[in-house]
Amino acid sequence: MTKDREVSITDYTPLVGEEKIEELLKFGEELKGLKLQQINSARFGGGVAEMLLSLIPLERSLGLDVSWDVIEGDQAFFTYTKTVHNFLQGKPGTLDLLGAKVYWDTNRRNYPLVNELADVVLVHDPQPAGLITFVPEEVRRRQKWLWRCHIQTSRDACLLMNPVRSLIELYDAAIYSSTRYCTWDIRPFIILPYIDPLSDKNRELTDAEIQAVLDRHGIGDLEEKPLITLVSRFDPFKGHAYAIDSFREVRKNHLCQLLMVGGTASDDPENELILAEIEEKINGLEDVRVLNLPPDSHVDINALQRASTIILQPSVKEGFGLTVTEGLWKGKPVIGGDTGGIPAQIADGYNGYLVTPGESSVPEMAERIAFLLENPVMAREKGRRGRETVRERFLITRGLWDELMLIKTVLQNS
Repeated sequence: MTKDREVSITDYTPLVGEEKIEELLKFGEELKGLKLQQINSARFGGGVAEMLLSLIPLERSLGLDVSWDVIEGDQAFFTYTKTVHNFLQGKPGTLDLLGAKVYWDTNRRNYPLVNELADVVLVHDPQPAGLITFVPEEVRRRQKWLWRCHIQTSRDACLLMNPVRSLIELYDAAIYSSTRYCTWDIRPFIILPYIDPLSDKNRELTDAEIQAVLDRHGIGDLEEKPLITLVSRFDPFKGHAYAIDSFREVRKNHLCQLLMVGGTASDDPENELILAEIEEKINGLEDVRVLNLPPDSHVDINALQRASTIILQPSVKEGFGLTVTEGLWKGKPVIGGDTGGIPAQIADGYNGYLVTPGESSVPEMAERIAFLLENPVMAREKGRRGRETVRERFLITRGLWDELMLIKTVLQNS
């Protein structure tokens, strides 16, 4: 269970308007008392946990009876589920039988977490997806089970991935972050992710708060050396190497500094390996830093994004890319990979730029960075447009509405 932070849906009125808040309050009256259980694999670290930390208190404030539970597993379990995660995104790998046994044994051990009195159980990503197979038949008949996929699924992998496909097709519906992703023989819904503008990671900060964070991390000379920042979990699909290579090209003609901010998560055993590879690649490269921050460093990340001139997210695969949303919300132009959910946020040339995923992104990204550094007025205008994009489409109030509408639709179709 997680403790609510002090929050009310009406706190968001200045950002989205009274009409939208009134609609949500009315929706809450319709679903008041509904028992909803959310299940994922990490309480802190990563976009899923961050969304749930903000969403669940709001759902409770509207009158829903919401619980949040997190499955537990050992290193072998999370190594296997990361292999599944990567495979679904198109990275070759072997789903070994021993790993599969660990997966099913872990889900079986975690089944007591399931609230058999819940009206709806919403499971996030592959790690806890196997829980549905252990639900007694009489319980399953009166519950709705929804699976939310936060990763970018490769269509080729989905065609081959029969064990996962047969598992997910046991659910009543699947929720994706983009129409680009594969859908199996299951009712699909699209819910775009979102950020909480009142959370520590996204709330407004004073100049003094921002400067304190910069001082603590030894980051200075922003006038002389504008800050270019990549915030992302240390993951093989996030494009850190391409950001470094692009920076190397830009530095030939422009003074600037590159900051890569990330962290580790309990459900991702690859983090440390990727971090080591990044540190080796930047060894000896001037004005490039990596910060490995604890998962609760929300104010620090907020301040670093606000101090930046440009935000990068050159992902090769990306379920959605909340770090893109965060950068846009801070009024910064964002350069992101043209993949997954990123094009839903960046209109190329309007509020940022899209670059070809992979090695081809290096010269494109370097050219875009140089242009923004040379044209600060244009960079600020793209940042302004980006903030309005998020206000219109990617705030938590819209995500809350979408989830409640989905639940209502699924229950009505029982």
